[in-house]
Amino acid sequence: MTTGTTEVRGDHGASGARQLRDLFARPGTVRIIGAHNPLGARLAERAGFDGVWSSGLEVSASQGVPDTDILTMSELLATASSLVAAVGVPVVADCDAGYGNAHNVMNMIRRYEAAGIAGVSIEDKRFPKVNSFIPGRQELAPIAEFCGKLRAAKAAQTTPDLMVIARIEALIAGWGMDEALRRGEAYAAAGADAVLIHAKGSSPEPVLRFLERWTLPTPVVVVPTTYHTITATELAEAGAKMVIYANHGLRAGIAAVTETFASILRDDRTTGIEDRIAPLATVFDLQGMPLQKRHEAEYITPYASRARAVVVPGLPTAPCADLLEEQSTALRRADIESVTVAVRGDRTRAPQDVTLLPAQADAAGAVLALDDAYLSRTVLLSGDAFVEGEPLRRLAAAGSDIAVLVDVSAGLGAERRSDALPLALDSVARDGRRIGGALGSEVLAAAGAEADVEFAGAAAFSAAGFTALREVAEKRRANDAEATLADLLTDLLVAGHRVHAVEIGSGWLELRTPEDISRATELLATPEGGQ
Repeated sequence: MTTGTTEVRGDHGASGARQLRDLFARPGTVRIIGAHNPLGARLAERAGFDGVWSSGLEVSASQGVPDTDILTMSELLATASSLVAAVGVPVVADCDAGYGNAHNVMNMIRRYEAAGIAGVSIEDKRFPKVNSFIPGRQELAPIAEFCGKLRAAKAAQTTPDLMVIARIEALIAGWGMDEALRRGEAYAAAGADAVLIHAKGSSPEPVLRFLERWTLPTPVVVVPTTYHTITATELAEAGAKMVIYANHGLRAGIAAVTETFASILRDDRTTGIEDRIAPLATVFDLQGMPLQKRHEAEYITPYASRARAVVVPGLPTAPCADLLEEQSTALRRADIESVTVAVRGDRTRAPQDVTLLPAQADAAGAVLALDDAYLSRTVLLSGDAFVEGEPLRRLAAAGSDIAVLVDVSAGLGAERRSDALPLALDSVARDGRRIGGALGSEVLAAAGAEADVEFAGAAAFSAAGFTALREVAEKRRANDAEATLADLLTDLLVAGHRVHAVEIGSGWLELRTPEDISRATELLATPEGGQ
């Protein structure tokens, strides 16, 4: 499978019509292929085709109707326009018989040209036409009438770049080679930029005879749908300038999808076809997601949901899979975009919507294992704590480079567990309320008896704050010292970094012992215990 990065095309540089003119002016064959939606157009461009054929047959089939002028010009133009917007190669549109008489053709030219279409193909059949490969009625328009359409088309375009291709259907209708040549010469004299000789036999001989007898400088386009044994190189050597593979994407898709659907029903699952279908990563790439992510990082104001969350190792006791799932749910409710787990434990039962890092021995290792991210915030949670959604939302929305959740419920001098991280704030407590600065409280230091709050198991970092965190983690690793998240926060305070406090009085649980985990699991299992 061809790979690469697809970007949504917003600026084609030279116009599609100018690109097509340049392709016709250069040596060699111009090869284009049919599509009926932007995804197919991008696959054509990625494969290396010179341009895209907005195929009337493909568009009609994709809408479940015959290719007999049932769809309107506006419907077909909408598809062709979407192809132009999706790719940087020129788009040539199949415009059937011009959707009516010369008046309709002039309207069509003005609208297709304004949409950025590089070229249009008009066939010399009576309106409404029937697809050339359908047996039965194939009625041709009189030469004079069709020449009038061509002159009207050239008169209607506003720049000289748009190419008008006159499609000759004489061989399709069984009118013979002489009639095909006579019509082609008349169409060239009427101003056609190229003529398309169409045929439906399995042998390329009629097309090769036309090319041999064609003496005018007007280039010739061919469509080897049924005479597919001849190569584009051989057709070029015979005098063809453009080769159109008009409907092969549609037909390939029908065959592949039919087999895939049958396989799923036959096997009662999709395992048997997973290695034969495109991964979702390819779909996202073709949609242009990499470019959208770059634009998102550059132009969209950061907010809480553009944070990533990482659960890092705490004390040796690891939370069970059920608690990890509850924590992941709480993070999602806090509008946090992605969740990564780096803790020990039963990783086979990790929630399906999280990314697993290789299990790390300590928080420092987990921090160093994280690659740089486009996200504006990184929320770290210690694996020995559970934090509810609302405190996490407040933490992720904090605007400082480093912010920590602190539990203010116990107050100054409270007796705390020996493995807790007590902290001192620059604010004061009075009558059950804390009075801080205009921007809230800041953590002064990790403290002992004079501490008045406790670290509540979660911290948030801007890009600059995360860089500082990595620096202290690297120092720990250089000294072969393991560290919890609390240890890393202490190192940041010692290094003089400003740390903002997000104060809470509840909404978190410590998971320091097996008994803690058992109680938390029971609590979260009750309806009133959940969020």
